[in-house]
Amino acid sequence: MKKDSNATTGYILVLCAGILWGSIGFFVRKLNGLGVDTELTAFMRIFCAWIILIPLLMGMSLKSGRNYFKISKKGLLQCFIMGLVTQAFFNLSYSGCINSVGVAMGSVLLYTAPIFVSILSRLLFKEEINARKGISLVINLLGCFIMVTGGDLSVLKVSGIGILLGIGAGFFYAMVTILGKFTSDEVDPFTMVFYNFLFGWISLALISNPIPKIAAVSDLHFWLLAFGYGLIPTVGSYLFYMNGISHDVELSRVPIIASVEPIIATIIGLLVFGENITLVNALGLVIVLFSIVLMNSGRKEKRGG
Repeated sequence: MKKDSNATTGYILVLCAGILWGSIGFFVRKLNGLGVDTELTAFMRIFCAWIILIPLLMGMSLKSGRNYFKISKKGLLQCFIMGLVTQAFFNLSYSGCINSVGVAMGSVLLYTAPIFVSILSRLLFKEEINARKGISLVINLLGCFIMVTGGDLSVLKVSGIGILLGIGAGFFYAMVTILGKFTSDEVDPFTMVFYNFLFGWISLALISNPIPKIAAVSDLHFWLLAFGYGLIPTVGSYLFYMNGISHDVELSRVPIIASVEPIIATIIGLLVFGENITLVNALGLVIVLFSIVLMNSGRKEKRGG
């Protein structure tokens, strides 16, 4: 019973992470409105999040007498790999995909991530892929597709390179869950996120040369949005997420639960930006919610292996 309670806590934390991730679109649109391009937006998100974590970890270290900046060589290597793969590679793949096939198609391809998580969880952690999980996954993908496209296939652009980049983005997004599970066994979630972001922003800086771009758009409004982006859907969401998957959760369930993100994004689009939500979009939202409920029904099943 204690084990199940531990898992429930983990799933709730993942759900909270998904809710915070749902605010990404708000900050991206606001920053784009200031003339900030995709590469700089990605860099500022990770860089500002890392800056925010410095005083947070210092305060925690002073209060507890424990050094939250201390990390083993093995943990540092794990965080380097995670930062490179889940931050730099992911952002570059996703940005390239959006530039090639558009936002709608990019979003649809990104939601292939649960497929990769399910396969890798089976191979690496011997998690069972039963009928409920399979059906939940299919329903979730269908709901995300309908919610993003509104049932209008004309919004989708087709490009071989763009599709490959989108699938790559889905894979790298899935690696947040897989690599995070490996690393969470070795490193405190706060420490892990700190070094993950450190290596992430350094990698992006080497690739995108952000300083001239920052100088061109820098003002108070820009920095408030950048730090808000670093705080809410980045520091907050990742800490919830990493804490969540450090519990006794089944990884194949995690991305389905986190798919509450597009639902929150849709609600923000409706309430903040006055976007039109059609009945088809609403149907997609309901389908995604149903997939989350279905995935979490009957959680007393044992893992495979």
